[in-house]
Amino acid sequence: MKLTRRTFLSAAAAVCVSPDSLFADNKEDTLLRPPGALSENSFLARCNRCQKCVQICPTNIIIPASFEHGLLKANTPVISFKRSYCNSCLKCSEICPTGALQPVTKETLDIGLAVIIEKDCVAWDWTGCTVCVDNCPTKAIFLDEYKRPVIIPEKCNGCGICELKCPSISLRSSILGKGIIVRKRPSDAPPRKAETVISTKEENIEKNTSD
Repeated sequence: MKLTRRTFLSAAAAVCVSPDSLFADNKEDTLLRPPGALSENSFLARCNRCQKCVQICPTNIIIPASFEHGLLKANTPVISFKRSYCNSCLKCSEICPTGALQPVTKETLDIGLAVIIEKDCVAWDWTGCTVCVDNCPTKAIFLDEYKRPVIIPEKCNGCGICELKCPSISLRSSILGKGIIVRKRPSDAPPRKAETVISTKEENIEKNTSD
């Protein structure tokens, strides 16, 4: 979305009518930011809306935030997995001129955390779907004893390939959303660990399976 004079004036008029729109979703910090993003307030203070990260992203998952998120966040970069997923190229954090996106490595990449939406996940009421497990590059998803997907927070980097590949909508006409989506990592969730760290839960499951 290009910030033209017309869109700016329209947004400004909306703020005059409803000042709350200036801070639209500040109470719920839910936007997914590109790799290496600072904390939300620091990010907003540094980001100059230059769109360089949007332009350089090879998979086109970085897009400008709309005015629905408030005037302060409009045109800041956000992540959307509707078209593709993060391939961990990290070009966005490298090109950022203001430091709103800090340097990050593939091992410490942490865009967000995948979450199973049980009501939309086919495997939760009909076994057989293993798409998210099969496609996860960090092995952050495993199947429990009922063949249902479970997320290992410490291994998930929020790349979004699971959300992109989830076939729930095409498999069930009654399902309107994805069975797995990436959300901003909650403050009370375990932090992402380096890819070399093996989850104890997964080790135990693999051991039991082999036995």
